[in-house]
Amino acid sequence: MLEARGFQPIRWFFLMRRDLSEDIPEAPLPAGIELRPVTPDQHRTIFEAEVEAFRDHWGSREKTDDDFVHTYGRQELDPTLWVVAWAGDQVAGVVQNWIWTTENTELGVERGWLEHISVRSPWRRRGLARAITAESLRRIRKAGMTDAMLGVDSENANGALGLYEGLGFAVHSRSTAFRRELDRA
Repeated sequence: MLEARGFQPIRWFFLMRRDLSEDIPEAPLPAGIELRPVTPDQHRTIFEAEVEAFRDHWGSREKTDDDFVHTYGRQELDPTLWVVAWAGDQVAGVVQNWIWTTENTELGVERGWLEHISVRSPWRRRGLARAITAESLRRIRKAGMTDAMLGVDSENANGALGLYEGLGFAVHSRSTAFRRELDRA
């Protein structure tokens, strides 16, 4: 229907699901990286690291203070679920893990979401994304969830789709972004 009106598909996205009853692979942190609990004084630093990490992703936009308040002001915020990797005083990578209790109740599931999986460019291609994603799965399972979900751009330049498949995620649903050139008349 969209293509009949001049729209063309330009990008494909997947929601991926993983059963947490299955084994979670070991994935060691790279040398010089450590995980630390999140404290309120780190929120801005973590936020800014995520903004930087996503700057080169398709469709990214600059984040604002409203975005910061929206994330850190949510009732469901539980930073004990988050995985933040540090290289000295620098945030190297982050996974925001969320449990949306209202959604879980409505759907009759026990699901955790891995959101904003990010690694800043100096720490990419070292296994850090795999390590923090695997740790996220362990934390979500420890919180009593039975499955995990995430969203991915299937054409992510950093190989995110293959990473998630390698950790046991499978495509749950697909969506497509369409674009149409507008007449300038």
